Amino acid sequence: MKRKWKIVLILSLIGNLCIFYVAYKALEYRAHINHFLDKYTHVTAEFSERSVFEQDNARLKGSPPAGNRVVFFGTQVIKKWDLKRYFENYEPVNRGVAGQRASGFLLRFKPDVIELEPMAVLIELSSYNFRPENTVKELEDYVSLIAQLSRVNGIEPILTTVIPPAVDVEVEGHGDYSVHDSLKVYNDWIRTYCTDNEYALADFYSILADSNGYLSGNLASNAVEPNEEGYGLLSEAVLKTLQNVKVTAGLSD
Repeated sequence: MKRKWKIVLILSLIGNLCIFYVAYKALEYRAHINHFLDKYTHVTAEFSERSVFEQDNARLKGSPPAGNRVVFFGTQVIKKWDLKRYFENYEPVNRGVAGQRASGFLLRFKPDVIELEPMAVLIELSSYNFRPENTVKELEDYVSLIAQLSRVNGIEPILTTVIPPAVDVEVEGHGDYSVHDSLKVYNDWIRTYCTDNEYALADFYSILADSNGYLSGNLASNAVEPNEEGYGLLSEAVLKTLQNVKVTAGLSD
């Protein structure tokens, strides 16, 4: 074989190898893109549960609120609350998602609250958000941002203290971490925050905690949730708060 044909053959092989390499890297790059796209989809859709109330949100947006719509926004404590039983003079909208982390609240706050145009929104944070990897300051930032978003959009926020667990729950892998200590810091902060910013407060902790700071046994259905009597007491407190919110709104008009 002549030398020039050998050179052509070698160059052709090198060219084909380059093509195969570029094709391989393109497929690898596409796989990376799909991987991160799947993660994004999981965060925005599955993690935040934005799709849970999609159909009901569309229904509510099709019928303008009568002026007494209140969204209850939070976790399983909200999800299991029989709102229509206790709030018959209002249009209560349940937007509770079991196991919801505070970081997921922001991802669904617009479709589940703001776009429904309620007069008020009750914002409930559950005790399992308190972990060493989630500082109390981070949780304070999440809640304060949601409260500010509410008021900017003409929705009166009703913040709540955190219901304590019934026992001194140990966080797996962090035996020295005290959930109740963090709850106290957060609850003290939110009481002051509401006073300083003139936000309504429903003090769930004071209603349901026993003398030791645990969820009272006669008001609990399990380690973290109230029973029927507990829900009745919470409802009475929220109704009183809503009456004050309504009076304040009327005076400001």
